[in-house]
Amino acid sequence: MEGFEKKMELRIILNESDSYHGNSLCRLIVEKAHEIGIPGATVLQTKGGYGSRNKIHTSDVLRLSNDLPVVITLADDLGKLNELISFVKARYKGGLISLQEIWISKK
Repeated sequence: MEGFEKKMELRIILNESDSYHGNSLCRLIVEKAHEIGIPGATVLQTKGGYGSRNKIHTSDVLRLSNDLPVVITLADDLGKLNELISFVKARYKGGLISLQEIWISKK
């Protein structure tokens, strides 16, 4: 495709309370992605959802702790993303990791 470049998109879904040795797992993943040289990461906090544990998480103003799902999205070459996937798998056994081919347009 003219004007587009083939990359891979990585999505990591976890809960905002997930941690590794007392540190936010989400923050650790973003910091590692930056260290590896992945050009950007987007962290999205959701309003709710459920996963393999079948527990529904929702945003509710009456609750102080919602433990909502968080989605981290990154795009780069497969090599860098595989390095990040290994980092995540060594620190987290839950959540969901997906990888798909995408075409991006660079300005």
